[in-house]
Amino acid sequence: MLRSKTLAEGRVQMMLTVGSPFDEIEDYINKAKLPDHQKSALWLIAWSGQERSVQRRVAHEALALS
Repeated sequence: MLRSKTLAEGRVQMMLTVGSPFDEIEDYINKAKLPDHQKSALWLIAWSGQERSVQRRVAHEALALS
């Protein structure tokens, strides 16, 4: 499992580096065959790499869905 986690973390970092949209990174994380706690950690990495305006927009979109 460690190898999968390391590969997934590297992929998320690469996606952040090339400027992939947050929803694409999130889709990748959701499809990863990892335990939920590892997916949550990857999501936090992806979230922390977003510009503040993107974080705010995504948060408002999530609230609108609930």
